[in-house]
Amino acid sequence: MIDLFKKAVAAGIGVAVVTKEKVQSTLDELVEKGRISAEEAKQLGDRILAEGEAETEKAKVEANQFFNDLLHKANLATSQDLAALEARIRDLEGRWSREFPNPGNTKDKEK
Repeated sequence: MIDLFKKAVAAGIGVAVVTKEKVQSTLDELVEKGRISAEEAKQLGDRILAEGEAETEKAKVEANQFFNDLLHKANLATSQDLAALEARIRDLEGRWSREFPNPGNTKDKEK
């Protein structure tokens, strides 16, 4: 599943590069034909690039949400879940050692 996601991201980056090059090529062609000025081409290219970056960011957020939903539905533990369990275990171990000290345990002697 992760490999599929990595391949999709790589493909998306490849498409973005090709698209950027195609946009630049088209804008250069329009400038050569005199349909727009070089300044207009630059502004238009910048605007298209900014919109593309915004769309890419939006797609990243949506993909992240999709995978989080997928993991949630799969009922897998997250790193936050594991950290909470570790903290709970440390707390319980501490309470247990205070309630039932073990004279042979060097940790209890140090406290």
